[in-house]
Amino acid sequence: MTLKERISELFDKYSVQLEVEEKQEVKFAVATLDSGQEIQTEADSFAVGASVFVVNDEGEQIPLPDGDYTLADGSMLVVAEGAITEVKEAEAAVEAEEDKEEEMSEEPKEVEASSEVLTREEVAGMIAEAIEATKAEFSSQIEERDAKITELSKQAAPAISRVKQPKKVEKVDLSKLTVKERVRALSNQFNS
Repeated sequence: MTLKERISELFDKYSVQLEVEEKQEVKFAVATLDSGQEIQTEADSFAVGASVFVVNDEGEQIPLPDGDYTLADGSMLVVAEGAITEVKEAEAAVEAEEDKEEEMSEEPKEVEASSEVLTREEVAGMIAEAIEATKAEFSSQIEERDAKITELSKQAAPAISRVKQPKKVEKVDLSKLTVKERVRALSNQFNS
């Protein structure tokens, strides 16, 4: 039984039906801080009481930490517990502020909803393709490793001598030595 068939069996056993839910259109007001970071709110504009957040690389909304923030147009937002508590207008002339409001792009962005529905067979096919790609990647890595092992096993290992070479012992005529000299000569002979 293939993996694809097993997954299909599990889907049937637990009555799993995969469908893509249509997402509602959500409009966000977007502004840029003077540091260049983009912030958003689900309200139509940055007003007192609106929750304000930053969107990370994974698309998660993270509440903006408490503090005072200066926008690119010079106005300031005071944020506490992820919500705007005060909006301070820029000190520059009102005319300059109107020009920069266009740059701040507080116009709501529309998020498109996906209406594509995937069938069970399509999902099972996608899973099988992913598994096959992973198998191919791992098998190529294993082949590379095996080639390295074969290459290293063909190399000759350096000869290592673990046996001490005996020292050459001179023969001594013990009959010509005193008792002390004989003892030293014999002990040197056995310690070598």
